[in-house]
Amino acid sequence: MSHGNLEKCEPNLTPMLDMVLQLVMFFMLCANFVMDQVNESIKLPEAIAARGLDIKDERLLFLNVDLNGKVLLSKLDAEDSLSLDNKIQVASYMKRRMQRDVAASPNPKAPVLSTIIIRGDHRARFEKINDVVEGIRSAGYKQVRIRAQIGDSR
Repeated sequence: MSHGNLEKCEPNLTPMLDMVLQLVMFFMLCANFVMDQVNESIKLPEAIAARGLDIKDERLLFLNVDLNGKVLLSKLDAEDSLSLDNKIQVASYMKRRMQRDVAASPNPKAPVLSTIIIRGDHRARFEKINDVVEGIRSAGYKQVRIRAQIGDSR
């Protein structure tokens, strides 16, 4: 003797499918924003002991440095021009960026935790890359990393 209904019960999958599609769209947008910051014309140097980015790194900013030492900005980051030609321009841009980060922070007295990733062309002279690092440091950023690709250990 059964007390249940004889009609067949089927789960409603519509909310689950909606959530899956929203997650797919979210990750596609995130991937597009990251790819906008990366310039494909920059060929990274090879390093035997290169490490990947940590998952705990939040707020990353990629700066692409070409063969001539110019910092190529993405269209999202560009204010007046698409490139920064010297250490003074880099410092000025990074100071403006720091002011925006501090203004957007819920606690203005908290340190800015942005990590700057420098993607320097493997043919660029060290002095040019060092000028970019000095410009970033003079703006007050402390976490600067230079990006490389893993090379052969021969």
